[in-house]
Amino acid sequence: MAKASLSQPIYTQLSERILRWDYLPGHRFTEEGLCREFGVSRSPIREALNTLAENGLIEKKHGHGYSVKVLNIVEINELYDVRIALETYVVETICRAGMDDRHLTELTSFWSSIHARLPEMAKAVAAADEDFHETLARLTGNTTLASTLKSVDRRIHFVRLADITTEERVRATCREHLELLAAIRDRNETRAREVLRQNIEGGRSSVERAIKDALAHAYHARE
Repeated sequence: MAKASLSQPIYTQLSERILRWDYLPGHRFTEEGLCREFGVSRSPIREALNTLAENGLIEKKHGHGYSVKVLNIVEINELYDVRIALETYVVETICRAGMDDRHLTELTSFWSSIHARLPEMAKAVAAADEDFHETLARLTGNTTLASTLKSVDRRIHFVRLADITTEERVRATCREHLELLAAIRDRNETRAREVLRQNIEGGRSSVERAIKDALAHAYHARE
């Protein structure tokens, strides 16, 4: 229990650094270096590294230790496929069960407010987009599904940050969220699936550009 409690904050800090691109793809971790940095023994460091590997943020190679995963467009596209599968189930489930008025009103008001205040609120849209989709997943009551989607989202977080930046994409994201909420209100599964796919595919179309932009920014920050 003590080991787990020590490894969790280490995992959290390292995962946040990876997602912020503080470490470039291929960056190699050493247990010795991390032990010195965090002031702990090897056990919690290994546990944190193993958790990062299980979540797809780093990879372990025999004889080479742990390193930040090199970006793989095929794998990222597969994660988008997983998103579509999971979130299609989410919107179908919510349409059939219905969403309570409080959540529907809160979400609709939130996205209407952001849309009305563009481009002022543009920088908030990427993070809010992620939270929106994860909120819908939580509302199904399926905690495993919600946790799985959150794990997928963390691995494509940088794509969202690089994708939802132009005024066109920001406005499209707000509009699609409002249209999805309207479809859920009407319990229109067909329309909900259609809008959801359009929203997710909009992000997928920017994967290659997002990778290039994120790498360029990360390297420039080190100059």
